[in-house]
Amino acid sequence: MQKKRFLIVTSDAGYGHRSAALSVAKALDILYPDQVESLVSNPIQETHTPTVMKPIEKGYDRSVRFSPGLYRLSYGVSDSRLVSEVVEGALTLMLQKIMADTIYEFKPDLILNTNEMFNNPIGKVLQEADPKIPAFTVVTDLANVHSLWFSPEPDRFYIANEWVKVKALESGVPEDKLVISGIPVSPDFALNRVDKQALCGSLGLDPSRLTLLFVGSSRVSNLQEYLQALEHVATPVQAVVIAGGNDELYQDLLGSHYEFTLEVRNFEKNVPQWMMASDVLVTKAGGLILSEGLAAGLPILLIDYLPGQEEGNVRYLLSHQAGALVQNVGEFRAIVSYWLEEGGIRLNQIARASAELGHPEAALTIAKALWDAVTLQPEPTQPPPEAG
Repeated sequence: MQKKRFLIVTSDAGYGHRSAALSVAKALDILYPDQVESLVSNPIQETHTPTVMKPIEKGYDRSVRFSPGLYRLSYGVSDSRLVSEVVEGALTLMLQKIMADTIYEFKPDLILNTNEMFNNPIGKVLQEADPKIPAFTVVTDLANVHSLWFSPEPDRFYIANEWVKVKALESGVPEDKLVISGIPVSPDFALNRVDKQALCGSLGLDPSRLTLLFVGSSRVSNLQEYLQALEHVATPVQAVVIAGGNDELYQDLLGSHYEFTLEVRNFEKNVPQWMMASDVLVTKAGGLILSEGLAAGLPILLIDYLPGQEEGNVRYLLSHQAGALVQNVGEFRAIVSYWLEEGGIRLNQIARASAELGHPEAALTIAKALWDAVTLQPEPTQPPPEAG
């Protein structure tokens, strides 16, 4: 049988888009070994993409870190379908050719998109080339979803929850195009559940101590101050830091000393295992990292968030009592201590709320739907009965 070909289009502005794309590609390989061929492609970084697009994507982290007010303003002003249609026109002019080249070369049976910028260019290419190829979109935010995501071209949208569904309907997306799947995270969250004590041992952690997992990036500030606050927590703890490519933070932590055990990583491919071995996640409010924390059933302490899109993620987490937002180191230490009082009863309650929100199976659910879309034949239409 000829392999089914899935083109997964993504971007590298931030962490979530590519992570979601790779999670679905991995799920396809797990569910349909030797039957699929997946290509994860970022058209912005392709050779022939207009040069103006490349520095915009590469400078994304810097712009949101050093100009958050300007970012919030531009996000809010552009968040309407009317403005989004203007933006889509410009994006299509810049990206349609490289998108067409990728599609013609790879010849996919289905296209999955994980970035809001590509819906319209993909739709225009398929409209001219082969409108029979299904085009689906995964929306990678939990709440404040920008209108640019909801252009009319995709045949189906995979979304996080009912909050996103409301925004999609308000943006004119027909309800039959919407599937609440959760944001796709690594299939390992669903498939590789192991004994926590044994997992801690394999990672060099003490299973008798509370483990706080800090996930950083170039957009997370003051993480070291929060680590220092743990020295004043009465309960014995240990910490793991994944710097997320923040080389300065990584090098600083390698030379630091704390009164508790600290494990430091820079880039880490094995994030699901570290999460499943931990008791608390400390991070910023990105849609993908929160989805991973919820998939692992972790109470989440938010120490940073991006104005605009991530403000909704904060509200979503807090409204479901799956975590807390702290504004400073004092609040951080107080919350950790409060969660651990009375034998950790509050920590356990928050962990249960987190697990109820999580979708560890999301990538597998989406992968199966993609496979079904290109393999299941539609039911033949029955002719109407003859009169008489």
